[in-house]
Amino acid sequence: MRNICRVVLAAMPIALGSVVLGAEPKVTPIGRGVHEAFPQVQEVGLNADEYFENQAALFVSLQAAMPVDVLETPIRVEFTDAELQTIWEAPVSDEPTPLRIGVVKALTSPIRVANLDAAGPVKGVRGLSEGSIRELEDGTLAWSQSITSDGAGGIRVHLQGTSLPDGVQMFFFSPEGESYGPYVGRGPNDSGEFWTDTVFSPTGVLMLVATDADELRQATFTITDLGHISRQFVTEVINIAAVENFPCPSAGNPACVLDATCTTSGPAVPAKLGTAKMEWIAGQYIYTCTGGLINDTNPAQDNYFLTANHCLSTNGTAATVQFYWRFATSSCNGTCPNPLINNTGWTPKTSGSVVRKTNRKGDYTLLQLNGPPPAGSVFLGWTSANVGIGVPLYRISNPNFGPQVYSNSNTFNYGFTCTGWPLTQRIYSKGVNGATAGGSSGSPVLNASSQIVGQLSGACGTNLNNECDHNSNATVDGRFSYYFTAIKPFINP
Repeated sequence: MRNICRVVLAAMPIALGSVVLGAEPKVTPIGRGVHEAFPQVQEVGLNADEYFENQAALFVSLQAAMPVDVLETPIRVEFTDAELQTIWEAPVSDEPTPLRIGVVKALTSPIRVANLDAAGPVKGVRGLSEGSIRELEDGTLAWSQSITSDGAGGIRVHLQGTSLPDGVQMFFFSPEGESYGPYVGRGPNDSGEFWTDTVFSPTGVLMLVATDADELRQATFTITDLGHISRQFVTEVINIAAVENFPCPSAGNPACVLDATCTTSGPAVPAKLGTAKMEWIAGQYIYTCTGGLINDTNPAQDNYFLTANHCLSTNGTAATVQFYWRFATSSCNGTCPNPLINNTGWTPKTSGSVVRKTNRKGDYTLLQLNGPPPAGSVFLGWTSANVGIGVPLYRISNPNFGPQVYSNSNTFNYGFTCTGWPLTQRIYSKGVNGATAGGSSGSPVLNASSQIVGQLSGACGTNLNNECDHNSNATVDGRFSYYFTAIKPFINP
C-alpha cells in the first residue's frame, strides 16, 4: 500500500473477566530469559481525601493572608489570536508528536522581585511596585502578586533566579481554590529555575510567606514567562463558584470513544488507578500525553512511570510534568472532574520527574517521579515475553487532555509496517472497541493479566483521519520485550 502515514492516536479496550491485585509474587521468572511482574497497590502517600483536605486547608490560610487589593492590579500577559492559533497548527514532522494544549509567552518586561521592604509605621497592607505586603496578627509577613491571562483555561508561571531564605515559603494558588506549594530554597530542582503548578483559572496568585522582614528582604526571583492552556481543553465553568452539573467537553474526541468509567471489570481496570494524563512545557508550547506506573523489584517502590519517547525524552521537560491521577468521569458517561468542587471529584496531582531511560527505538521513556503517587494507586505489572499474533490487548488513556477512556484490540499480521516502525520494535493491533485521539500517546497497553506489553506510539494505515476506522488503520505500540533489557537495571535489577 502507498502513502501510509502515522499519527499520534490510540485505541481503547473493553473489559473482560476480573483481575485480582496482589503484591506476591512481585516478579516471577516464567521461562528462559523471561520475567514478569503483576500489579501492586501503592500503600504510602496521601489518599485522595487527604489530598483534598490539605489543599482546602492551604487555600483558606492563603486567602486569609492575601491583601484585598491584589486581584485588582494583576500582571497581565496578553496573547494575540495568531499566537493562540498556533496551538492548533500541525507540527511539520515525519515523526509523531505530542498534542499541544497551550502556548508559552515571555513577559515583555520580566518582573524581578527583590529587596522587598516591609518597613513603615503603618501595619496592614502596603502597596508596592511589585505586589503588596500584609502583616498578619502573628507578625508573619505575606507578599502577594496576581498574574492573569484573559481567556485562559489554566495558567502556570516560569520563575528564574529563585533564592528563598529558610524563613520564606512560596505558594501559587487560584482565586477559586486550587493551592500549591510550598516552593522553598532554589525551587524543586534546586536550580533557581522552575515552573509553578498549573491552576485552572485565568488568574493565579504568587505569595511569599516570611517569618520576619529580614527574611522577606532576602527573597529574590524573576517572573519570566507564562503558560496559557487553551480553554477548549478545559471545562467552561471556570470562575463559577458552584456547579453541580459539570459535563465533559467533547474536546475533539471521535464518537467511538468509550468512557472508561463504564468499564467496571477486566484487565484494563487496574490501569484506571495506574494511569495519569500528563501536561508539560517544552519550548513555546504546553503538551499532553498519557503514561502509567510500572512495578519494580527494588526493596522500596521507586515510583517508575512509563510513557512514549516521542512525548518527552529530556530532563528539562520531565521536570515540568504535572501528573493528573484518576482523571475520570464521576459515573458512566457522567460529569468531568471539577476544580471548583473538591469533594465531588477533582483529582490528585503530583509534579516533576527525571528521565531514567529513553529511546526512539521502541518509542519508550522510563521516568522516575519526584514524589509518590496517591495512596491506592496501582503500579502495573509487566512481562518481558514477546507478544504474538491474535493476542487481546487493553488500554486506558486520556485523549485530548480529558477523562479516561477505554479500548481493546487484537494483535495481527497487518501485511505491512510503517517506515521506521519494524515489527521487532512495535506491536500492531486492530481495534475492536473504542478509540482515542491525540493525548493518548504513551498509554500502556496491557495483556489479559493486566501486564504492560508496550505503550502507544500512534497509528499506521490508509484512513488516519478517521480514528474509528479499525479496518483501514492499525494501532501501533512500542514493544516492551524489545527494550526490556535496557530498563531492566531499573525495574528488575
